[in-house]
Amino acid sequence: MKTIIKREILDHLQSIQFVVLLTISIILFLANGMISVKTYKQQNSFYNQRISEIRDNPSTIATKLYRKPNQLLFISEGGDEYRPSGYTLKPKGGLSALPSGPRNFKMPVVPELDWSFIIKVIFSLYVILLGYNAISGEKEQGTLRQILSNSVGRVKLLVAKYIAILLTVLVPLMTGIIISLIVVGISIPQILGVNNLSRIFVMLLLTLGYLSIFILLSVLISSLIHKSSLGLLVLLAIWVLFAIFIPNISGIFSEKFSSVPSEFQTAKKVGPMIQQQVWQKIGKIRERVKNGELKTEEEVKRETDRAFDEGQNELIKHYKLYDDAIKQRVAMAQNLSRLSPTALFQYASERIVQTGTKREEQFLRDAKNYSNIYDSYIIDKVGKLVATSMWSFSTDIIINGKSVYISSPNPEEYQGDKSDFPQFVESRASLADSLRNDLFDIAVLILWNLVLAVLAFSAFMRADVR
Repeated sequence: MKTIIKREILDHLQSIQFVVLLTISIILFLANGMISVKTYKQQNSFYNQRISEIRDNPSTIATKLYRKPNQLLFISEGGDEYRPSGYTLKPKGGLSALPSGPRNFKMPVVPELDWSFIIKVIFSLYVILLGYNAISGEKEQGTLRQILSNSVGRVKLLVAKYIAILLTVLVPLMTGIIISLIVVGISIPQILGVNNLSRIFVMLLLTLGYLSIFILLSVLISSLIHKSSLGLLVLLAIWVLFAIFIPNISGIFSEKFSSVPSEFQTAKKVGPMIQQQVWQKIGKIRERVKNGELKTEEEVKRETDRAFDEGQNELIKHYKLYDDAIKQRVAMAQNLSRLSPTALFQYASERIVQTGTKREEQFLRDAKNYSNIYDSYIIDKVGKLVATSMWSFSTDIIINGKSVYISSPNPEEYQGDKSDFPQFVESRASLADSLRNDLFDIAVLILWNLVLAVLAFSAFMRADVR
């Protein structure tokens, strides 16, 4: 078997495909490292500047919470570029997204040149080009019968083919990864800490599991289809289905099958409805004043503040329902895309390096927890807690023959010492927690390998070698 592995590896290394992939790998990973260093330094500078502004100018009216730049963004960006750079936090847990940064919306969305993109697209395709004629090519050349006529059995031959392809792919893959790490490590040495290196190691294991799927798939098709050219066409069709079609079409399906209005439509519908409810309550307050139930300005002010506060709570409920509906649609899209091992690999890599939707969800949980601390601080300093709103009201109410001006409450800025202003700290899951949360996607990737391995061996054992 060792002889077959050496022969296969030597043939692969001498092929034009290997030279092309090695060149492309060096270029892409080099570009990945250089772009990532520049991006991280910009993000880190922006983050430190904004955090300094918050510390120098703490506020009890509103504060800003910013996401800390992820040092492993070069491995799997996870769409973080298109997510908010942070959130504005207002009293009573009001969160509004900050801009994610200047982008040219006339340009199409271009995938980030991270490791996961290079691996799931470039290297999966290269594996297919290596393995599409693993069995059918031997049969077409007439060498398959000769090999099996020796002491080498079918199982050993298939294992040798698998190992040879995997080891061949590792050469350009490790070359590119090392180049990327050298570029990143020279510019930002702290990135290559023990914790990050352990995540990188897990990412490499995940990569091997992902590429193994396409190796086994290539061997399977090569055993079933004895004509190499036809086998290549079938494998390319499967690759397009897994790497491009399913991950991209799932979002379209989830949007079509889940009727969720846009944020603009929600605001257009809910805002006027809540305002109408508040004005109806103010109308009832006028009636109570006329009937003599409310006799002082303080009583009227207290009731109008309560009406406004109830309207705010109702508004928060509606927006929470909207956020939950959006989350369900995202979850549906991700579950549909999990039919593809490429999507499984993408989600697993995002959890390992802490990017993507899961990190955003964790950030929002941290923000919610911090909002309780922030509200407690405001109550301690100001003595009351008033939520802010996109709209307000003002009116005159006649009390005891006197016109009194009534308006919606506004949060107050504490004018005293704010040196004890609580600082927001974003949590980060440990590697063990990341793997625990990643268990489903990793398990399904392993299942893909097991199923394809059984099918490939079964197909080869039944294949006609003549």
